Amino acid sequence: MSGDGRTITTLESRAPCQQDPPRLVASESHDSVTLELQESDVDLRPQCNRIDEKITTKLQSPLGTRRLVDAGDGWTIAPFVQKRLANPRYLPPGYSPATHLQWSDFSQHDLLPPFIRTQRSGPAWTRFYHRASAKASLSITQIAGKLTVSAAGAPESIHGWTGGLTPDSNNTVTWTNGTYTFIVNTTDQDLREAELLRIAKQLTPKA
Repeated sequence: MSGDGRTITTLESRAPCQQDPPRLVASESHDSVTLELQESDVDLRPQCNRIDEKITTKLQSPLGTRRLVDAGDGWTIAPFVQKRLANPRYLPPGYSPATHLQWSDFSQHDLLPPFIRTQRSGPAWTRFYHRASAKASLSITQIAGKLTVSAAGAPESIHGWTGGLTPDSNNTVTWTNGTYTFIVNTTDQDLREAELLRIAKQLTPKA
C-alpha cells in the first residue's frame, strides 16, 4: 500500500498469452474495501510460460481504518505499507529491479512471500531483481513480525542481529530484528556469498 493509503499493488501470476492483462478492482464502502481480480480467459498453450507482474488499483479515498478484503475468499488482507520497506543501498553491478518475473521452475513460486498466504498471514512483500536481460535471480523479502530463523548454515551478524547464511543452490541470508524478518535470496551461481552478505548488511530497516 502506498504511503498515502490510496494505491494498492499486488503481484499476480498470469500467462502472457491471455487476451488482456488482469485488472485489480476495488469496491469501497464506509468500513471496508473489497479487492477483486478480474482476469481474461487463459490460452493454455504449452509455449505460454507464466510470469508474475505487479498490478495496481487506486482508491477514491485512503484506506485508513477500513478493512481490506479479498473478494475471492472473504479473508482480511493485511497490507504492507510502502514507507516501511527497507530499500537496498547496494546491488551487485548490473542488477536492477525486475518489472516482472518469469519462472523456469514454477514449483518455487509458492515458497516465497507474498504468495504464502493463510488467514493468519501478516504483511509481507518480495521484490525481484535481475542482471541485464536475464531472468530475475535475486529477491529481497520483508515480513512483518519475528519468524524463526533456521539454525542451518553459517551464523552471521546483520546490523547486530543474529542471522544465518545458507549456501546451496539458492544462497539465502535470513535474519530478524524482532519487528521484521528479512530474506535475501539468489539463484545466481555467479553471485558470491560475500556479495549476498553485502546486500543484506546494507539493507537498512526503517523504523
